[in-house]
Amino acid sequence: MSSMIERVAQALQQEMGTAPLDEPPSSFALARAAIAAMREPTEGMIDGWIRAPGAITGGWHGMIDAALAGK
Repeated sequence: MSSMIERVAQALQQEMGTAPLDEPPSSFALARAAIAAMREPTEGMIDGWIRAPGAITGGWHGMIDAALAGK
């Protein structure tokens, strides 16, 4: 996987048990929509960034962990 859109599309397909990556182009549209929905961080995500150790990677992981926790 080379792009985040491909990674997200594959994760969506695996979660939903759908066809391989190259078959449904709609999975790429869903992946773009999912990524776009995360463009504006929540307060919990910002807090996760601030509390995470490490510059970019730690902060990014902290924000994604907060989003996955529903914050």
